[in-house]
Amino acid sequence: MSDSGDDFDCSPPPTLPDGVQKEVLVKGDPDCWRKPKSGDELTVHYVGTFQDGEKFDSSRDRGAPITFTLGRGEVIKGWDLGIATMIKGETARFTVQPEFAYGENGQPPTIPPSAVLLFEVELISWVSKDDLFGDGGCVKALVQEGRETWVHPEKGSEINITVKAIAQDGSVIEELPTIDYDVGSNTLGALSGVVEKALLGMAKGEKCVLHCAKDYVYQGTAHGRVNVELDLHDIYNTSDVSLLKNNTVMKKTITEGQGHEHPEDMYAVRLKVEAATDGSKPLPGFDGPKELEFKCGAGEVCDLLEGAASSMKRGERALVTCSVPWKAQEAKLGLAEVSAPKVVFTLEMVDFKKGRELWSLSDDDKVELAMLRKDVGAQLFKAKRFELALAKYDKVTETIGSHDSFYPELKAKAIEAKRLVELNKAACYLQINDPTSALTSCNKVLREDRNNLKALFRRAKAHHNRGEHVEAQQDLERLLELDEANAEAKTLMPHVKRAQRVADKASKNTFAKMCEGFGKIGSGRDEKPKEEPKPKEPEEPEQRPDVVQVTFKIEYKPAEGEVMYIVGEPEGLGNWDTAKAVKMRKLPQPYVPPVGSGRAPPEYHHWEVVVELNQDLGRFEYQYVIKSPAGERQEEGSKHKCDVTGMGGSRVKCTDSWRNAGA
Repeated sequence: MSDSGDDFDCSPPPTLPDGVQKEVLVKGDPDCWRKPKSGDELTVHYVGTFQDGEKFDSSRDRGAPITFTLGRGEVIKGWDLGIATMIKGETARFTVQPEFAYGENGQPPTIPPSAVLLFEVELISWVSKDDLFGDGGCVKALVQEGRETWVHPEKGSEINITVKAIAQDGSVIEELPTIDYDVGSNTLGALSGVVEKALLGMAKGEKCVLHCAKDYVYQGTAHGRVNVELDLHDIYNTSDVSLLKNNTVMKKTITEGQGHEHPEDMYAVRLKVEAATDGSKPLPGFDGPKELEFKCGAGEVCDLLEGAASSMKRGERALVTCSVPWKAQEAKLGLAEVSAPKVVFTLEMVDFKKGRELWSLSDDDKVELAMLRKDVGAQLFKAKRFELALAKYDKVTETIGSHDSFYPELKAKAIEAKRLVELNKAACYLQINDPTSALTSCNKVLREDRNNLKALFRRAKAHHNRGEHVEAQQDLERLLELDEANAEAKTLMPHVKRAQRVADKASKNTFAKMCEGFGKIGSGRDEKPKEEPKPKEPEEPEQRPDVVQVTFKIEYKPAEGEVMYIVGEPEGLGNWDTAKAVKMRKLPQPYVPPVGSGRAPPEYHHWEVVVELNQDLGRFEYQYVIKSPAGERQEEGSKHKCDVTGMGGSRVKCTDSWRNAGA
């Protein structure tokens, strides 16, 4: 009789045909939920009877179970179908119609024609076997099932394994006892292919044997068929714990911690640093082992320890590898300076004390905590801890969360905090040479406040660093419209313009070469005689980085014999000595088409001169002087002013009008 307990469903799956009926007599082990599949090697006890109860066969009477391979036709079809629905330890009764047993002919003299048979079957165990490559050359047989069977190694995983290869005559070919191995590295020689394939389906703690056909591994040797015993002891949990998630600080867990909690921002942490090496030798000056106490995210320890600590559970031990030495510089460990290209710390999370949970805070408390974190981020920025400052600013946004339900005053404060955080993040990203992320932060601010000066300037710098000089110039022009005295924008503008000229020149050369290449594409005609190369036009001299080309321009209608000069404070303008004043040239009258009224076109009287001045002059004054046979006459009004600070390598244009007394 079947057990009608409703906590464990032992009903057969609907795939069993009508000719095979199953009745569960003894439930199997509910922890062993897996069922055998085709190709697995099964061990069973059975008793076979006819419908009248007469026994015709029994393994129990013989005192030994039988072993067969499921799905290979080694037993009757009813067994292949029915036993595939069982779990380990289960006993079931199968009623099998003739078409799924021995058919119309039976198996004389034991089984009569068209006999309906009853089998009481106990599934003792089975060895799971997988044809890894589908060609029968390497069959994986499960020896011991692993733990956490839903977790498998993948390419790039670091694991701990034992490998042993045994030849057909029983001799050991090679043995690798307990080694760390990177999946996908293929560093196991002749065994790499089969071991790598098997590992992808294994779980931690699993043991198996790979039955390899002759020459499937160790080709061309006399080893014959080879069995490879493979044990997967551990799958290391390797994660990126760098503050920017750029794989510069990687943590490998070697001892799992307790529970699921890990330190959050501003939690008090007690972390033990057991060792510090370059991967093989201890780092010079390391003062340890030592326990450090600090607050997460406060900048009290180096970036390596900050990133690792925030990801560790109580009792967890880990190897943390850093490829950027300055991130491991920690004076508290005697490592104020680190020169090794790789640093490996062995860490243990001793304990940490939790702070207030975010969910327990009121809206006012959240904003207050966010402002505190923003201030800490500013301190980290001043200390040039840019990556940690970015992590802190992200915490500000996370702390506030959605502010839609805040009362008006608090909502305004939260919005302002988020705006300031994005501006500060943009500054951090520019410092660590990540202009794309800086652009994203600036755009968030400018979507809400299109005239924000800091956002415009930082976006201009980000565009400039990305080689987008036209966009950078547009932002700077917009900024100078809003604040014409902005010194930062004035300083950056000439650099942007110079970079754009260089880019334009490079594009022009590239286009010229493309056109030259198109012209050489043949059409089957005889080549024309080569023309004499035209003399190259003289290239514009390269602008020196500290020199500014200043164009002075003024409109003045001269009397007979009058010539315009310019004199000023710089030595290049005569140092206020009119005898050394710089002569200007009168530009030709531009052509203006006649108007329909027949009136004479307007006259223009423009004077111009270009003078190279050093940017170190900064702000200087100048005036215009008219010289004629009758003498000279200098402006009597206030002096003109020009500022060339930071404008080296660029051009400046000063367009003026003649100033009389009182002007």
